[in-house]
Amino acid sequence: MQTKVLKYYTLGFIILALFAAGYTTLNVMTERALMLDEIGAVFFGYVPDTLNPFFVVLTELGDKKGIGLVAVFVLGWLLLIKRNYLGAAIITLAAALGNEVNKLIKNSIARERPDLEHLAFIDSYSFPSGHAMVGLIVYFFVAYLIVENMKSKSGKILVISFTGVLLFLIGASRIILQVHYPSDVIGGFSFGYIWVLLWVFIYEYLKKKLRKS
Repeated sequence: MQTKVLKYYTLGFIILALFAAGYTTLNVMTERALMLDEIGAVFFGYVPDTLNPFFVVLTELGDKKGIGLVAVFVLGWLLLIKRNYLGAAIITLAAALGNEVNKLIKNSIARERPDLEHLAFIDSYSFPSGHAMVGLIVYFFVAYLIVENMKSKSGKILVISFTGVLLFLIGASRIILQVHYPSDVIGGFSFGYIWVLLWVFIYEYLKKKLRKS
């Protein structure tokens, strides 16, 4: 019963992610003004400037250096402690190829950054947010690998909740630091979710194959 409910939830999130990815991409490509950008700008505009240093630190967790550091610890955990070589290989491929897909989409759409003072370093186009997309791929997959053999229901909820809050804050940091539109972040999360689920399915398929052999 729980498995069926989980499948329905997953299917619902896939449909939502596909819709969000398609909707934001279409509107960005046609250069239409998005209401969610206006609403997001107003909402995050209430965040006081005194919190900017906090969000500068948070945004680093979605940057190359931050993700690289997390990857070192995760790969060490997977290879040396868990002996999960398949998991280590899959998460590496998912993140590396996901980053390239993000660059491809960015360069194809070529959306300029918000015309505001950028409070963080930028060196690429705006849509979709790489921090949101690659960050979701990495942290979602890490959370999945942590909870896959976890028996405690409360432990699973804690890991999932922590990951969700972390990803939200990383995405919010890109808007608050004025380097992305809200639609960039939503698009990044949507593409990232679709991409990481594809690799989760690959991981589960290969894991079953290895067990049979």
